[in-house]
Amino acid sequence: MDFTSVREIIYSAAALQGFFLSILLFRTKVNQPANKVLAVLLLALAFHLMLVGFDRQEFFLALPHLSRISWIIGSLYWPLIFLFVQHLTGTYRPSFFRTYALFLPFLILTVIMLPYYMLTAEAKRLLLRNYELASQQDFGWVNQVMSMLHIGFQSFFLFYYYKIERKRANEYADIEHIRINWLKSFLWLVLLAMVVAVISFYSRAWDIPLLSKAYALHFAGVVFLFYWVSYKALTQPVLFGLTQSANIPQKKNVELLQEADEKYARSAIADVKLSEIFEATQRALQQDRLFLNSDLTLSALAIHINASRHQVSQAINAQYNGNFFDLINEYRVEEFKLLVKQPGSRHLTLLGIAQEAGFNSKATFYAVFKKKTGMTPAEYVATSTNTHKAV
Repeated sequence: MDFTSVREIIYSAAALQGFFLSILLFRTKVNQPANKVLAVLLLALAFHLMLVGFDRQEFFLALPHLSRISWIIGSLYWPLIFLFVQHLTGTYRPSFFRTYALFLPFLILTVIMLPYYMLTAEAKRLLLRNYELASQQDFGWVNQVMSMLHIGFQSFFLFYYYKIERKRANEYADIEHIRINWLKSFLWLVLLAMVVAVISFYSRAWDIPLLSKAYALHFAGVVFLFYWVSYKALTQPVLFGLTQSANIPQKKNVELLQEADEKYARSAIADVKLSEIFEATQRALQQDRLFLNSDLTLSALAIHINASRHQVSQAINAQYNGNFFDLINEYRVEEFKLLVKQPGSRHLTLLGIAQEAGFNSKATFYAVFKKKTGMTPAEYVATSTNTHKAV
């Protein structure tokens, strides 16, 4: 068995692993929609891995319409990874433009490649039979630009992650901390896999001695990534919510999340106690109106009701359909609805009223309001009053 056959087997096995893991992630009821975004990302990677694994002239001559799909599929990783990071860190804000603008590079590349994709199968075979020309185009400007963008975007994702981690490190519950730390490892592994692929690509494109031979394994990092994610899914299924979707018997977190989750299991409190803490949380928000403080943190709220940060987080997660930020913003939205109808607010813009309600960011206000009510602030005001100015 030659090297090419071994590579095809290894890449195919890893791609199948990613495919089955994607199915499991699609079926989970916990930690959504982050799992669905990750599932789509793994499917795209699995398909890409198959194309790379069978990257030989005979394969594409038999299936010409699959040729050069790998030129554009990589641009799907950038928006998918970014959406995954946002959902897992709780920083995602629904916006049609922000969400779909992320896919603009993929659309641009698709348009660039459209003349080739529109060719007939025989026309593509004619081009592919000229191996020297086809190989030269494989390492042309499109893939060179793509390779650099991979490194640039992935570096930005890590920067974004660390910015969020520093800002919200003390506001995540223990179980959330575990998922956030896993996300950090995932992002670093993706960057490492991309660096290996890019170095191998340019070594082959520039025909660097010795290093150019490594191009045959330039997707080895992706293979490792698939098996690493699968290993985590097996050993720490709570990371992905697989304990429910896969009907794995419920165990204590100490058995599922090892030493880090032991702390979480030991600190678990009875439902009655959780209910009491959540009631105290609601009183603090309703009567003491803590939500009006735009800098309110989970730690500050916990101190106010004389409970630990972890207990308050656990109570919110158990008694409310959302996390700390969702709860606080729900109160702020309701406060905005009340303020916008009061005569004393007529001199304020919508953003000014939002700030009075506790919001400290126009982007956050608009995104949260649309998510909670299904309409923009201006649309809401139009249905209730026409006395306020637009932002």
